[in-house]
This record gives sequence, structure tokens and C-alpha cells, in this order.
Amino acid sequence: MSERGARKGRSLAVPRRGEQVAQERRGRRQPLAIPRDGKRARRPVRFWLTRAAYFLPALLAGGLAWLALELPGIFAASPDFRLRALEVGGLRLLRGEDILAASGLREGQNIFMIDLPEVARRLEELPWVRRVYLERQPPDRLRVRVVERRRLAWISLDRLYGIDEEGVLLPAEKEPGESRADLDLPIVSGFAAGDRTRRPGERAGIPGLLPLLDWWRQARQRDAEFCQNISEIQPLPGQGVRLLLVGDGLEVRLPADRVEERLAVLKMLLQRIYRECPEPAYLDLRFAGQAVVGSRDSLASS
Repeated sequence: MSERGARKGRSLAVPRRGEQVAQERRGRRQPLAIPRDGKRARRPVRFWLTRAAYFLPALLAGGLAWLALELPGIFAASPDFRLRALEVGGLRLLRGEDILAASGLREGQNIFMIDLPEVARRLEELPWVRRVYLERQPPDRLRVRVVERRRLAWISLDRLYGIDEEGVLLPAEKEPGESRADLDLPIVSGFAAGDRTRRPGERAGIPGLLPLLDWWRQARQRDAEFCQNISEIQPLPGQGVRLLLVGDGLEVRLPADRVEERLAVLKMLLQRIYRECPEPAYLDLRFAGQAVVGSRDSLASS
């Protein structure tokens, strides 16, 4: 066979593209660096730092969980956190002795083992306590801040009670820290007492009472001086308020809305009424654009 024929009959194996790339990659690989004594090369520091970054958060979380479980026990076993005193603030009518007795706390209790929500619940059972805020003050005391209730008015039910703006009944007896202004309040009447005996500290729970108390609260805020002339407050059908004034007992009937505006109109009309009507019995301002003045005879027949 001629040389040309030999060349013509020879076939060359051309690798595919994928195989060629694989061979090139294998060709670029470097052999492992094996030291002459036959041992593997030591890992670089960067390798271990990378591995540690994966495990560090888990270690920290585990440590914090362990600390959270063990810390109360450590504090509970320590004699340094025994209750020695209460720091009480916000008192006006109550005394520190009242708070201590109602709290159920004892000297020597570990302050970290005291159930603060339970202590707050006990204190809020006192009729004069509205809110209580408790805070631990290591190493040996608790801080107690009390928000007391205040009388907004008197209310006549099965007997006379004080009542605050939330409708909670309060004792009728004067407290040592109360002034004359604290007691010089109108009586809320006209509500059915029911057939059960009530006690200070409970909510009255009478339909229509809270809107009337809210009206009186707004009236005192808008014109406290004029409100000193009101001796009694009663509800009227259809969102109305009946007021009895100090002195002559003049009855005033008002809508329960727009408190400040209604009081301003009432004050303006009273001067004219007393000047033009010698003995008025009632003044009715529930009708739009007019004021109705009645005599005592018409009041008796209404």
C-alpha cells in the first residue's frame, strides 16, 4: 500500500466537546501536596475559621439557653436577694401599711421568686387602687407605684357610695387624706338599685350609668367653677341629663351632647331667667333654638 493510501485509510478519533473539556480540566488539576515524610499537609487557618463560623451561633444559643434555665436557680439560692423593704409611691389616701398588708409579701422572700402579677392582682382588689406597677430593685427591695381612684360623684343605690369615672363603687366614709373639695360632689340618682347588696370596689354595672358619668367628667373639665352649683344629676330618656342646682333647686334639662356648648348657653340664660322670672321651677334646653321655662305648678304636673 502506498503512503498516500495509508494516509487515506487512516481515521482519526476526534473527542467530543464534553470529553475534551473534561480532559482539559483534569489536565489543569494539581496533584496533592504530599510532604516527603509521607504525611498530609496541615489545613490552613482560614479553613478552620470558616468551619468555626458555622458552629459559633449554635454554641451561643445553647449557652444562652442554659444560662436562662440556671440563672433563676442561682438567684434563688443566693442570700443577697432577700426582700428587706418596699418603695411605695403614688399614695394619697392609702398608707404604706395598707399596701404591705394587702400584698401578702413577707420580709426575707427572694425578690426573684415573687410572682409580681399575683401581687398586683391582690393590691388591685383594694377599692381605692386603680392600677399597680411593680418593679424589682436588686438586691433587696421592690418598687410599687400605685394609681389611686378618686371620687367623681356620689351615687344613691341600696345606700350611698362614692363612684369613680370607671363606674367603680367607693366607700362613703371620709378618708383621712380627703379634703372638703373631694367630698363636695353631686349625687347621681335615678337608677334602679336592684335587690342585691353591693360593696365598695365592685363595678356598678348599671345600664346608662357610664355615659352619664362621662358627661359629668367632661362638664367638670370644661367649667369646674359652674359645676360647683350642681347638687344632683339624673338621666333623662333620649340621651338627656337633668340637673338640680344648689340653692333654689332649679331643675335644668339638657341634651347630653356638646357639653361645653350646652353649659355656655345655660350660663348665659340663667342670668336672664332669674331677672325676668321671679321663681322659675325648671329650664328645658332640649328643644332646638328655644328655651322653655316652667313654673312650679307646671313642674308638679309634668
